[in-house]
Amino acid sequence: MLNKIATSSLLRQLEQQRQQVLDKSTHLPPYLQTWLSHPLPQADYDVRQQPILALDIETTGLDASRDQIVSIGWVPVINNIIRLSGAQYFLVKPLSQNHHQQALIHHIVPQMQQQGIPLSQAIEVLFTELKGKVLLAHGSVIERQFIRQFTQLQGWPELPLIWLDTLKIEQTYRQFASHTAPHQAINDWRLSAMRQRYNLPDYQAHHALSDAISTAELYLAQQKRLYAKEYVPLETVLKASG
Repeated sequence: MLNKIATSSLLRQLEQQRQQVLDKSTHLPPYLQTWLSHPLPQADYDVRQQPILALDIETTGLDASRDQIVSIGWVPVINNIIRLSGAQYFLVKPLSQNHHQQALIHHIVPQMQQQGIPLSQAIEVLFTELKGKVLLAHGSVIERQFIRQFTQLQGWPELPLIWLDTLKIEQTYRQFASHTAPHQAINDWRLSAMRQRYNLPDYQAHHALSDAISTAELYLAQQKRLYAKEYVPLETVLKASG
């Protein structure tokens, strides 16, 4: 149906990076070393067989150097089935009291956030669940930046994370998006707008778990519409997500 994007060595480079980090970083916590001990998937691996963790991170702003994570939610996708039994949602306890007003955007009042868990604990659970999986997000720049900021503050090296991005996938294949109705703005890349174009139901926005499930559903709908039943190498979707 679609011409496959020419593959390069993205996954090979990440695998080399994984091995280098594992060999040189003896100070990493055990859960991170366990995650790193699993080789990354091969570039020609069928994306439908690849376990995925759909992730959403809600924050008080867009600047990872000064803003804070409010909540984190994720849901696994195994064999192209969304496993709601494996879904997780955490409120994150704030490091300071300066972001309460922004947190209200996510329907989280200060009392609720105080009952959350430390970010370090949420990250530990995330990487424990991530073993053998790749990450999926919608407009993954926020998730990438805030996870990178956390790892840098810990003094960790750059981690070989694999990201798939429903927003970037849609933009890459926009010429095939014949499902867009005349009254809909084709340049509206919000999760809710794209779900409408795929006739998916509306969910509550700005809730980490709801958005993670919404992203997982959108990803499966994209697979069906863009790739049909073709074999699709993981690296093809990875490059479309770049």
